[in-house]
Formats: sequence, C-alpha cells, structure tokens
Amino acid sequence: MEHIFVVPRGIADGPAVAINGWSIGYAAVSGFFILSGFLIAGSLEHRANLASYSASRALRIFPALIVLAIASVLVIGPLVTTASVRDYWASPQTWLYPINVMLFLDTSQGPLGVFGNNPAPGEFSATLWTLRYEVLAYIGAAILFFSGIGRGWLAHLVLLVAATVGYLAIEAYWPDSPAIIALTLRLGAAFLLGMLIYSARHRIPLLPIVALLALPAWYLLGSSPLAETFLNLALASILFWLAFSKLGGLPTFSRMPDWSYGIYIWHYPIFQILWAMAVARSELLLVAFGVPLTLLVAALSWHLIEQPSLTRKAALGRWLAGIGNRKNGDGL
Repeated sequence: MEHIFVVPRGIADGPAVAINGWSIGYAAVSGFFILSGFLIAGSLEHRANLASYSASRALRIFPALIVLAIASVLVIGPLVTTASVRDYWASPQTWLYPINVMLFLDTSQGPLGVFGNNPAPGEFSATLWTLRYEVLAYIGAAILFFSGIGRGWLAHLVLLVAATVGYLAIEAYWPDSPAIIALTLRLGAAFLLGMLIYSARHRIPLLPIVALLALPAWYLLGSSPLAETFLNLALASILFWLAFSKLGGLPTFSRMPDWSYGIYIWHYPIFQILWAMAVARSELLLVAFGVPLTLLVAALSWHLIEQPSLTRKAALGRWLAGIGNRKNGDGL
C-alpha cells in the first residue's frame, strides 16, 4: 500500500516508488477499476434486472460507508483534531464531511482539524475520492446494459476505444480540463477493459503473454498518456492470469471473506491515527501495527456490517421494483 509511505512522509514528497512518473498507487487504482468492470459485467449479465442490480450495488457501498462517515465525526474526529472542542463541534466543515462522503463529493479534508499535526494533515480517508467514479461507472454500465447499447464484447470494445481516444485527446488538447472529465474517461477506460474481458472471456486465452508485450511498450512510452493504455493491458493480463490460473495447485484465496472494501475505506484513517498517537511513525511500524489492525477492522466491517447488509439484497430489490411498478402504474 502506497499510503504506508504517504502517512509518515506527507504528500509533498510525491510517491515513494514510481517509474516514469507512474506510481504503485496509480496502477492500483487502475487495476481496481479493471477488476470492478469485470465483476459488474458479470453482475449485469446474471441479474438482468435493474432493481436487483441497484440493490446489490447500494448495499455493497453504503452500509460500511455510513459507519465510516458517522465514526469520523462522532468517534475518531474528537480524539485526533487539533481544533478546540468548541470550534470542532461548531464548524460546518465537521458536519459537512459525512454529507460529502455519502454524496461522493469532495472528501480531501475531514472534520475540522483532524490529524492537523500529521505529515499528511486534514485528510481522513484519502481513498474515498475514487468512489464517485466507481458509482458513475455503475450507473453508466447499467444505462448501457439496460438500454441495449452496451451489450456484448463488440459493443464493449467500441466503447473502450472511444473512452481511450477521448482520454488521450483530453490529455493532449485540454490538459487543464476539470478533473472529473479526465478521470471519468481514464477510469472509465479501465472499467470498460474489465467489461470487455468478461464479455469476451471465451475468446481470450488465459496467458500472461499480453503483459510481456505491453510492459515494454508502457516503459518505452515514458510519461506519455498513451503509456496508460499499455499499463492497463499489462495489469489486466497479470490480474486475470493470477485470478484464474491454477498456479500449480497453489491457493488463489478465492474463498476468503471479502474484506477488500473495509481495507479500502479504513486503512488510511487507521494509519493516520497510529501516526497521530505516536504508535507508528515509520513505514516499518505502520506495516507492523497498521496492517494487522486494518485487517481486523475490515474483518469486523465485513462480518458485522457488510455481509449482513448483503443478505437484504433480494428484499431491497423487490422494494425498488415495487416502487418502479407503482410509478409506471401512476403514469398510465
């Protein structure tokens, strides 16, 4: 996790490890969206029902996120803020933070004064910015699928090419464009690559040869935006080969509980807390204390919040479908 280096060093120093400007964290975000696109394509194909799909996505994201948002203000914030008690509770910044989290708005600053003396001050959970693009991808995928425009590998290929060309054009001709435009195209291309791999999975051999060809091209292209296309191809090749190959009988951890979301939303605040409390102020200590604690919190989040919430998917899907049916009936 790149944040193991960010928390004790701060953001100004840049990434601890990068090749031609491409950092581990940057690649990890792209890899996450590739995997997400693959899984969402499968979810749409198997559900083929908008209410069920919406219920599944909402229950996967919101319950654990609500707990994080509430805990940030009511539990953790008062313990780690450098603001006075009066200023903390009176500040709109404190009370707006949960709203920003739940509506996928600006989460770059947490409640007032949190982690004010840390090398990376102010940020409560630096990873939350990607959620707005994940939700946009969920919505876009649903629109494409249920409208019939984006079904099948050929449609996914055309959309992938369009998103990639759009991103390259923005980077070349409008480099100071609003971040939401460039990031939507960039992460959308990664997401569509995952969808394409799912829809063309019976046509694509499970070989790491793509990575062997793409990685040199990515390296030779340096910091050019075109390098990202080859980086995504390499990431996809490696990730899906590792996920689906037998690896000589070695375990692939496919049956482990899904702690990934809890790790994603909780690791940064946990690292920040450990630094603020002088428990772990080096990369080594963050690994020793932060990683096990993050896994523990992620496990609790999964077993106590996320997994129980997901058992309500069918009920929520029926409720959403009922709302849709009532609205359709009212419109007749």
